[in-house]
Amino acid sequence: MPELLHESTGLKIVKNDTNKFAVVTLHYLADPAKRSDTWKAEARAGMTPARWAKEYEIDYTALYGQRVFPEMATMRDKIVIPEPYPDYGPLQPFWGGFDFGQRNPSAFLTFTIDEGVLVLVHEIYEPCRNIEYFAQQILSSPYYGQMKYIACDPTIVQVKTRTNRLGQFVTLADLFAEHGVRKLVAGNVNETTWVEMMRRHWSNPDDPTFRIRSCCPNTINEFENAVYAGQSDKEILTETYRENIEDVRNHALDATKYLMNSRPSNRPRMGKDPMMYRRWLK
Repeated sequence: MPELLHESTGLKIVKNDTNKFAVVTLHYLADPAKRSDTWKAEARAGMTPARWAKEYEIDYTALYGQRVFPEMATMRDKIVIPEPYPDYGPLQPFWGGFDFGQRNPSAFLTFTIDEGVLVLVHEIYEPCRNIEYFAQQILSSPYYGQMKYIACDPTIVQVKTRTNRLGQFVTLADLFAEHGVRKLVAGNVNETTWVEMMRRHWSNPDDPTFRIRSCCPNTINEFENAVYAGQSDKEILTETYRENIEDVRNHALDATKYLMNSRPSNRPRMGKDPMMYRRWLK
């Protein structure tokens, strides 16, 4: 049992009973200027309760196991779209997000933008044990023909790790292209940017601007169960706390991240002659 050497407001000193080192815990309350509600309110501005507990209340377990997207519980009826779903015409644009897995599931997700709302309309969620078969699954999607591009894990298009029938090293994108899937582009893996983007999409509980059709149960499940990863005590003492998502069952989350970080937009691109473009739209 550690020996208590000193304890006062915001300060505690104990002696470790194993190595006899003195361990000092210094809380912000040790500074009289930081004991007011005004200071606390200013310091907490923009911070989640769990992050405040981690960084200011010295609670190293506060973020571990915390839900990344609590909105899936509090706003589920607004986020998840039940049947019947609206029909889209032949000019409706779609985009794909793709996270590849062989033993783990691959997640191929299809999105559209409907009246300013980004909507997940379709998912393929299964291990890709055969590229030709999985490519056919993608091509058979009712939305593939209207898909602008598919944002995927950058390694799929950048790293040559497979051999083709000629014995040449090729990327996974090359192998998918051999079977007709030719819209793959490298996605952006920045998780912090994406989570902040999700916060903005779900900031209004009455009008979320990212929604998921109920026919995508695996994606819904991943959003519901995503938690923050923990860090060891040593990492906490020597590094800035990383609010990373636990790297377990996050395939659809990654596919969503790649697509959303690519900033899809259904705004028409204006040509050099705007008048001609407007006449064409008519």
